[in-house]
Amino acid sequence: MTTLIDLVYASSLFFLILFIGLQRFEKRRLINGIVFNFFLFSALMDAALIVIRLNNETLNNIAIAAAIVVVLIVMFFYLFGIVLLLWNAYIVWKKESHTLSNMLTLLIALAIIGSFFIPIITRLLHIPADVKLFFSTIVSVFLLYIPLFFYLYLTSLIIYQFNRPRYQQDYIIVLGSGLIDGQFVPPLLASRINRAIRFYDKQVKKGRPAPKLVFSGG
Repeated sequence: MTTLIDLVYASSLFFLILFIGLQRFEKRRLINGIVFNFFLFSALMDAALIVIRLNNETLNNIAIAAAIVVVLIVMFFYLFGIVLLLWNAYIVWKKESHTLSNMLTLLIALAIIGSFFIPIITRLLHIPADVKLFFSTIVSVFLLYIPLFFYLYLTSLIIYQFNRPRYQQDYIIVLGSGLIDGQFVPPLLASRINRAIRFYDKQVKKGRPAPKLVFSGG
């Protein structure tokens, strides 16, 4: 047990050091969230092994309660993920141009909803067992991949919120997007522009050289 605890502890320490290194090198990559989750998972596993080794009733009860809470949170986000995707699609449809790329979350939500009807359709159409197994495997992978991908993306997004760039930048690049009807700035792009202007003003007020504002294309 001691050897296993040390091994898990070493792996969690490794992923923590790797995460810190990735954060210092580039804060915007999805891999940062993935490595952080490896660290979090190994740290939780190490804590669970220590609780098992101590065999303390109070710690056991706390660990069981924490595990139940985590499972309930995961189930909540999985079950209501479709609603969140549909809500996101509504917000994007309302604030952005109606392009195929902006309908991605809507298409994903509809695909997840449609996947639940595949077993019924295959049963009604009397599809052979091997074809049914093929489709069932694809659906299972799809239903696992999408929530996992969004979880990792959300983790990276939350971590990035702790990034506070110093007011000593030479350039501020505003990522562009398509204009509504080719001439109107959509609300999401407007928020990026306003944030860049606020950062520009704060840096100038601190007596630092004015950065160059670069507005990229769509």
